[in-house]
Amino acid sequence: MTLQQFQAAFAIAKDFNRDLSKVDDSILYGYGLSTFKPVHTTLEAVAKTIRWQALMMNGEWDAEALNEVAEAGRRNFLVLG
Repeated sequence: MTLQQFQAAFAIAKDFNRDLSKVDDSILYGYGLSTFKPVHTTLEAVAKTIRWQALMMNGEWDAEALNEVAEAGRRNFLVLG
């Protein structure tokens, strides 16, 4: 995943009017493990993962968690479209 793709996924994640509940992000489960192999995915699936991993209960974004998703995504997410 490129920086531009991450930025696009983050923009989707920040748009709370966009319902991602029906997006299947199961292919990304375990993305932080050393045994995880690169997978093809969509921006919406990455956005859903970003929301799950980095959105805090107070509505703010956890910068460290965002960085973790971006770093793992750079190595492991091959974004389609």
